[in-house]
Parts: sequence; structure tokens; C-alpha cells
Amino acid sequence: MKQPDTAALRERLANYTPEEEFKQKTKELEWLLQEVNFQIIEVRNLLKEIQALKEELHGIHGSLKHTIQREQAASKALLAAKDSADNIVDGISNAIVKAERNTVIHAKVDDSELKKVNQCSAKHIEAEKKLLDEHCNKITKHLQDNEGVWLSNGWLRFTTIVLTICFLVVILWIHLKTKILH
Repeated sequence: MKQPDTAALRERLANYTPEEEFKQKTKELEWLLQEVNFQIIEVRNLLKEIQALKEELHGIHGSLKHTIQREQAASKALLAAKDSADNIVDGISNAIVKAERNTVIHAKVDDSELKKVNQCSAKHIEAEKKLLDEHCNKITKHLQDNEGVWLSNGWLRFTTIVLTICFLVVILWIHLKTKILH
């Protein structure tokens, strides 16, 4: 263990005076007092800022309350307008239905108008007959020139039987080929 430097302690003790210690303690206390005063000033400034923010928040809160009241009033007005519009639409719909039920349209067709309708019908029938005759002539011409594929029932049966036999022969050939290889 290291021994303390007694020479330095003795010198300090020899130079010790209560006035000097008092001056040193006074300086320390003054410094601490200045530090405390500085911190008090900072705390006061913070309190002022907090107070300003509090007032600002109260103002914002009041503004929000006012805005909510205005929005509620607008919401009520919109609901009333919606109900009014629904009533108007219902009234218009009921009026249209009532008008449809109670309106009678009197129509009179003269003999001259019936003759015109009959003439148009006759012209239309003649045009349809003409188109049908042209179509029949085209089909007849195709049949006479042997255009297209025309198989009678006999040829269709013959072709089906021949294709079936060919198919069976191919299957049989494949079967025999695989037996020979194994």
C-alpha cells in the first residue's frame, strides 16, 4: 500500500488559515448560486413556453369544437336535403305511374293507312320470294355442276366400313409388332 505524501499535507496544514477557507467556500457558494439562478431562469423560460403551448392548444381545441359543430350542422342539412330529394323522386315516380294508368290514347287508323300497310307488306313478300328464287337457282346450278362434296348414304356407309377395317388392321399390326419385339 502506498503511503500518502505527508509533506504536501503538512505544507497545506501550515498554510491553512480560516479566512482563506472562508473565501474559497464563499467563491464556491457564489458559483453554485449563479448556477442555480441560471437554472431557475431556464425553468422560467420553459414554463413560459409551456404556458404559450397550453394557450395554443386551448385555441386549437376551441377551433376543433367549432369545426365539429359546423360539420354536424352540415351533416344535418345534407340528410334533410337527401330526404327532400327522396320525397321529390317518389312524387315524380308516383305522378308518372298515375299518368300511365289514367292516360288513354285514342288512335284511329283510316282505310288509306291500312291500304299503305298492305301494299308495303305485299312488296316485302314479293322481295322475299325473289330472293328465295335466286337462292334456289344458285343451289340448283351447284348441284348440276357437281360442285362441293355430295355423299349419298350408300357411299357414306362404304367409307365408314373401309376406314374401320383400316383402323383395325393398323391396331392388329402394332400389336403383332410389339409381340415380336418382346
